[in-house]
Amino acid sequence: MELIPIIRPTLPPLEKIVEAFQESYESGSVTLGRVVSRFERLARAYTETRHAVAVSSCTSGLILAYAAMGLSEGAEVILPSFTFAATVQAVLWNRLTPVYVDCLPGTMAIDPGEVLKAVSPRTAAICPVTIFGLPPDFDELERISEKHGIPLVGDSAQGLGARYKGRPTGGFGFCEVFSLSPTKVITAIEGGLIITNDGDLAKKLVAMRDYGKGPDGEDMVFNGLSARMSELHAAVGMLSLENAKNLVDSRMRLIAKYREVAAHFPGCRVQEFPEDRSSSGNYFTLLIGHNARANRDAVRTKLKANNIESKRYFHPPVHCQTAFKGLPHRIVGDLPNTLAASGESLALPLFSHMTEGQLGRVCEALETVLTSKSFVT
Repeated sequence: MELIPIIRPTLPPLEKIVEAFQESYESGSVTLGRVVSRFERLARAYTETRHAVAVSSCTSGLILAYAAMGLSEGAEVILPSFTFAATVQAVLWNRLTPVYVDCLPGTMAIDPGEVLKAVSPRTAAICPVTIFGLPPDFDELERISEKHGIPLVGDSAQGLGARYKGRPTGGFGFCEVFSLSPTKVITAIEGGLIITNDGDLAKKLVAMRDYGKGPDGEDMVFNGLSARMSELHAAVGMLSLENAKNLVDSRMRLIAKYREVAAHFPGCRVQEFPEDRSSSGNYFTLLIGHNARANRDAVRTKLKANNIESKRYFHPPVHCQTAFKGLPHRIVGDLPNTLAASGESLALPLFSHMTEGQLGRVCEALETVLTSKSFVT
């Protein structure tokens, strides 16, 4: 039986990649060259923003964004615990202190009310996350940001292709950082984009992604990283971004079918999609509650037996992970929604070129375990 992977990158045709990369390859200018510049221009146009800085990964982009802000050691960054580890790792690499807050039960995005409770004199930034590709409540978060003078640094890793109140993600807050890894809707195989409307920040980041070099290329004017994007990765990213509408639309059609089937599973729920925003469709997660016909691990086992991959996502929540528990941090409240989401969510196979037959196999396996009264958990 063919394996159905949880994710598979939908890549541009190889001949198109070769065509886009060939000039760089033949000239020997294979990093931060013409293709990277073209990709950044396309990203600016796509996100309707002023500046795009291509980097080696979303994680390096977040690290650089915090570093460029010049925050004091130990300063606090408010963020959700229901997120991927890199959200916190970027904070910790800058010797900042994560402050974990709860998510909303429906969208699973960061709860602005809990953010407000977490604000302290030491708060230096707020980091909202696009959960599974769905933007958070940017209006409320920007109100908090403006009222308290605290910048928003968006971990929008999964959000390229999403929209909020008619605007593409990328232009909210101080900056947003996107991932272009193989698990993302729009991929460069590896890479990231820092998107901002702040010219001073963009100028600084351009230097910092290349060690922090000054205009002469010798004197280091900032403490940066080797976080450059290669011309090859930019070629893949550019071609993927040119096809963004088709990639996102395909995902959302598949998600709509998943949601239709999931409505018939007692005790299960799906991520809420408010009318004022749209998801990039990066992941589809089924939340399998205590009243479901089988628990999450039993469902996962059933899918595995049918050669179907799935993932407990995000599990465990970041504040419970081994690497971070012993490091300085603060937790606001008991995080009940975070714990519930982490204990119930199961990410199912989803990729833009997924076939109807593959989707049908996944749904049939789910129906067997989640609609059968006789299944033993």
